[in-house]
Amino acid sequence: MPVIPTVFRPIRSNDFQRRTFKAYKSYSISSVGFVTSSGYTHHNATYRPLPINIGHAAETYAVNSLDGTNQHVVWHSLNHRYYNDPYNPVKSVELTNASKTEKHLYKSASCLISPYLQVGEKIKPGSVVGTFTHGLDSYTLQDDSNGNLRDIAIATSSFASASRNIFYMSFNKEFGELGPVQKQYQPDNYKESNGIGINMTGGNTQTSGNSFRTLDGTSHIRIPHERKFNKFNRTDDWSISFWLYNEFAQNRPIISKGGVRKQLYIDKKNSVTKIRDKSFRMPSVTSSYSNTRTPFVIGVARPDASRSSGSIHFHASDGTCELHISSSANDYKLSDLDWQHVCIRNSASLCQIFIDGNTSGTSGSLPIDVTTNEDDIIIGDFISGSQTTNDTISNYIAEIRMYDYAVSTTEIASLSNRHYTSGSLFQTNVAGNVFHRNGEIVVSSPMSKYNTGSGAFGNTFDVSYKGTHTIYENEVLVRVPKDQFNVSMNPTATFTPATDKILSQAEEAHTLPGDTRKTMFTSKQVNPYITTIGLYNDKAQLLAVSKLAQPIQKRDDIDMNFIVRWDY
Repeated sequence: MPVIPTVFRPIRSNDFQRRTFKAYKSYSISSVGFVTSSGYTHHNATYRPLPINIGHAAETYAVNSLDGTNQHVVWHSLNHRYYNDPYNPVKSVELTNASKTEKHLYKSASCLISPYLQVGEKIKPGSVVGTFTHGLDSYTLQDDSNGNLRDIAIATSSFASASRNIFYMSFNKEFGELGPVQKQYQPDNYKESNGIGINMTGGNTQTSGNSFRTLDGTSHIRIPHERKFNKFNRTDDWSISFWLYNEFAQNRPIISKGGVRKQLYIDKKNSVTKIRDKSFRMPSVTSSYSNTRTPFVIGVARPDASRSSGSIHFHASDGTCELHISSSANDYKLSDLDWQHVCIRNSASLCQIFIDGNTSGTSGSLPIDVTTNEDDIIIGDFISGSQTTNDTISNYIAEIRMYDYAVSTTEIASLSNRHYTSGSLFQTNVAGNVFHRNGEIVVSSPMSKYNTGSGAFGNTFDVSYKGTHTIYENEVLVRVPKDQFNVSMNPTATFTPATDKILSQAEEAHTLPGDTRKTMFTSKQVNPYITTIGLYNDKAQLLAVSKLAQPIQKRDDIDMNFIVRWDY
């Protein structure tokens, strides 16, 4: 009688397993032979205040030569996606952990965008290494796994402690035709004016960053008093660091705590408590401060009419006694018309002045009594409206820092380092960011070496990284019981029986295939072999085929199990 073989058997749900693992494929892209058909593209980005009137006949816009994109639009796009509110997860696409990532978008940037097929799910954190060459200058940037592109030429081991920096004012975050200032400290009466960059040393004439120009009496920054500014007494260790450039020689304060404060008063007309400014004239930086209580007044003075030399003066007073020290005129020369780094440090009751990393002039001890006052900090020269001002006399100031400890001489050298290649005046070696999930690398920094020429990716570059790809490994256990699949599925294993007699085994071989199994198979003279395992869905549609390396004899005395694995 015919034998109907079993060809399908369900697979148990718990016999199927799926595992995932990450595979990292290496990629590299170079400026040599760079074409957009590769899927990569790079853009230069330039700041321009909104609105951008594209197509206006009177305005011209810088465009990227690769695809004609507007560089100003690219800058604002980067700012919108990543930098405008850098650590707000709702408003920034990526890298929102402020404790791990530094994000700063300067007025120019250069970015490389990688296509999905050359990235996968994301760029592997820590895998990006880029070498860049601008003319004779070259540098290497590496991803630190937190999205920071770090310049290995700038050593961070000598940096002053960022956690003990109680006040930092940089002028690199706000820029444009008018002078910049950080938003958090911008007062109502702040008046902007043009600033310049810090001249770099090391054989390069480029300037880096931005500064604040303090015109005589017409522009200043006012910092409201806070409790953290009460730690500048004799018993405290502290440091004040900044960069200074004198355009013209003039006796004037640079940073002072005194002259104006907020005062509560009662408006008798309305019986309402209000706040008003109470101001008073501060002594000249070369005069005595014995009767003026202040923790610090730092100014520049011109000792003679030749404008060939000057000195930095520091005052601290408890209202009765004062400390007045000054730098050497040989160390601070107004005629240089160049940037110089100034640091005032109080360590173990000894107050000193450092010019460009070296001690200078006189030193001494602060008054024994408390010098703290509740006046606001003034950066620049605060002069009441009744005094005549001179708009031609100005100073530039940049990178103002205050520490609640005495910075070491090594750290002062780091703060005063403005070398073109290894300069640490900004106290960071982060030159940009890697946005791993978006496959975008952005180089943007006030350091001039990163934005000379056409920017990092507009010059010679070679970047390597690893893309992340998730591999899904599937495994299924195919159970073959001993009492199933024991009949060959080959049509030649069947025959068509005769109507009037029983065919011999030899005669069976000369008939057409039919519904009856040949005697050689039913008598077990020969056994079937398994060569292929097919996996089907519930509609009997073939999903996967597994080909065995060699045929396996099917046995009817024991159960057999096969493990099928595939990945994608």
